Parts: sequence; C-alpha cells; structure tokens
Amino acid sequence: MYLLMGLLVATPAFATDVDARFHIQVQQSADARLTVKDAMTLALPTLWKRVVPTESMVKAARLKGRTSLVLQFKAINHGVSLVFNPVQVGRYLAGFGITMIPEQPQWNLDISVVGFSEQDNNTARELMNYSYGIADELGFALTPRGRKLQLIFAPVVDEYGEALIHVNLQGDFSSDLLRETDQLANGYLSYQLQAWTDQILRDIRDAYSLGNLTFEDSTTDIMVTIEGDDTLATQVMLEQALSDEPHVVALVPVLLQRLRRQYRLVLKDADDSWLEPWFAAYGLTAMKQPEGSASQWLVQ
Repeated sequence: MYLLMGLLVATPAFATDVDARFHIQVQQSADARLTVKDAMTLALPTLWKRVVPTESMVKAARLKGRTSLVLQFKAINHGVSLVFNPVQVGRYLAGFGITMIPEQPQWNLDISVVGFSEQDNNTARELMNYSYGIADELGFALTPRGRKLQLIFAPVVDEYGEALIHVNLQGDFSSDLLRETDQLANGYLSYQLQAWTDQILRDIRDAYSLGNLTFEDSTTDIMVTIEGDDTLATQVMLEQALSDEPHVVALVPVLLQRLRRQYRLVLKDADDSWLEPWFAAYGLTAMKQPEGSASQWLVQ
C-alpha cells in the first residue's frame, strides 16, 4: 500500500493541470487509511455529477469504476486528493453507452428578475449566489471569459388570464435548449426560480455532450494544439496572453499534458489569420492543418 501511494504521488506535476472537474478530495477518519480503490469509490458519485449528462445519471450510478481511471492519488490533511484521467474516464463511460460532457462549460452568467416586486434585485442576487453555489457540484464554471448567458425572469399573463412566469434567454445560446419558457406561478417565487435556474443550467450543460448545442452569435470555434516541453509557468503565461487577445472570446482547455495541450478557442469571427504572426511573436510556429484534422492549428 505504501509503495503504491508513493508511486502515485510521484505522478508528474502536470496532472494537477487536468480539468478541475476531475480533481476530487475525499475525507477519511483519523484511524483509517483509504486505499486507491476505497477513495475512488467514494469520489465517483461526485465525478459523475460533474461529467455525466442528467439523462445518464441513473446508469452511471451503477458503475463501480476501476483504479486505472485515477491519474494521481495523494494524502492531504484529513483525507486524500484524487485526480482522474479525463481520457480514461471518457473511454470508460463510452463502454457503457454514456457520452461524457467533454469539457467544462464556462458561462458569463447574468440573472435579472423584473416586474414582480421591490425585492426583484435581491431575488436576482440570490439566484446568482445559488448558481455559484452549484457550479462546482455540476461541473461548470462562471467566469467573465465564458460565453454570455443571461436569464431574465418576468411575470406574464396567458390568453386565459392565467399568471405565468416567463424566462427570456439572451446571449450566445439558442432558446431551443430550454425545456420550457413559461411556468405557472406557484406563489413561492424564490424557490420556484431557484429550481428553474438549476434546471436551465443543467440543460445547457448537458447539451455540450449531446451534440445539440447551438449558438446564436457570430463567433467561430477552432481547436488549437500546442506541442512542446514547456515549463508550467510558460504554459500559464501563454494561456493568459491568448485569453487576453482581442480576437478571443474564450479559451477552454480540452487536453493538458506535459508535451501536448489542446484548446478550444472561441473567436469573435471566422478570421484566424492572426494566429500565425501572434504565435511567431512568442517564438513559436503555428501551422494551419488540413480540413478534417483534429485541430485547425498545430503550434510547435
């Protein structure tokens, strides 16, 4: 056991750069030592909530996992820290007919509540706080660099005079993603809007894996692969500089390894000609790849 723990702790430092959804801490009692298998079993429910679409959760809950899914395992205060291998997890789930949410959704979320009462602003703030509270559990991130997502809740009356609550989705996402845009008002506004917000965020998150995610903006998504044995500090510096580039709406890591990193770049438009001179300024060569390649650009 001690030898196994030592080997796993010696896993290269780049394991800590894996998508945050795959980092999980498990608590243990003072008089017990968790094995890799024990810790993995305790961590799997948390992992499944983050990376498995809602419609597949019942099936995922029956899966036992295997220790080869664990990329890193080390002791911390009052417990252990695990890092799961995204590639192995994806393959494992696929073997049971489950499509994993392949990347962490990142949204620039704003919620408005208008037309109900003088407490509308407070209700909107509560919904934002609630959304931040469930983000880690459900495997998404709320960040100014994410895709714009605005939810506006307002009262409406239908053709029969029935009081309804309407949600208007604005930003980069298509309203077709929503199961419903109107609900009967049930008299408990805060709780109703909280449950509805939870549902909406889950639905849009799930759409990342189900192949029906559409955007209403003019942005363009491209994949960029960067190869090279760079230091972690150099990688972070390059990511930050690329995120700050005016052409870039969002930068989403898809694969992070020591010698190879892959990113989904969301650009403001279809123009990617600036990439070659941009990377050249950092001493790198950016090469446009043939149509049908896994990445549109390879950087070395």
